[in-house]
Amino acid sequence: MFFALAKPAFESFEATIALNMQTARSAIADNEAALKSALQSGNPVELFTQQLNASQQAASKAMSYGRKLFDIAAHTHSEWTQVAQAQTERQEQCVKALAERFSQGAPAGAEPFVAAMNSTFSAFGTAADSVRTMTRQAIQAAQGRFDMAAAATKRPTQTGPSAN
Repeated sequence: MFFALAKPAFESFEATIALNMQTARSAIADNEAALKSALQSGNPVELFTQQLNASQQAASKAMSYGRKLFDIAAHTHSEWTQVAQAQTERQEQCVKALAERFSQGAPAGAEPFVAAMNSTFSAFGTAADSVRTMTRQAIQAAQGRFDMAAAATKRPTQTGPSAN
């Protein structure tokens, strides 16, 4: 089980490092281009427009970075959830087998206890399913918020005299 959990963690770590390296390279290139453009610009209005466009691009790139980082985390969470679910199912099977053996060898009059024990195991399974469903819904909601924020940063804004 340790290796089943460690593998996605290391893959997530590698993906995060690759994303950070890609983002750093892109930021350096963008800053170099912005500096060259600013040095070549002779008109203050043009310089202001370039700076405004650069800030909009930076916001869009920040949202994209956040989305990619979130996707890495969601993928890792999904893999960990699968491992945990498989482990939980194995444990449930073992407990059910134990309960079955106990109920077969239980003394007379123990039926209410056996029924309560089986009810408890059933309730645990239902609760685990509910937690998995709520977690899945929370991740989907977060993805939706990222998509909405990304769409908002991509909307063009008006600049210049016609914006007033």
